Amino acid sequence: MSQYVRPGANSTTYVNDVISITTPSGTASYGTTGSVTEVVVPDLAYTHNQNTASATWTVLHNLDFFPNVTVQDSGGTIVEGEIAYTNRNQIVLTFTAAFSGKAYLS
Repeated sequence: MSQYVRPGANSTTYVNDVISITTPSGTASYGTTGSVTEVVVPDLAYTHNQNTASATWTVLHNLDFFPNVTVQDSGGTIVEGEIAYTNRNQIVLTFTAAFSGKAYLS
């Protein structure tokens, strides 16, 4: 395990320092001694299962960002379509034909 010291500090002056990282969906705080004081891991990916064949899929992912999208039909073939970002938590996928499958968002 590596240990980092701020310039001008020694290992005894920063023992109680805490680093806090805030993301749209959570906060992670780490003690600089290597001990974890609190960890909230944000969701960085979402898989949408479209069980009913449709040419329009509405996906509520709640990732709080505009994700990349890959769509596969039920046979595993990658499908291209139109992606409309309704907001940071929802997208609408439109295709030329109705089918079922999965949308992978990250």
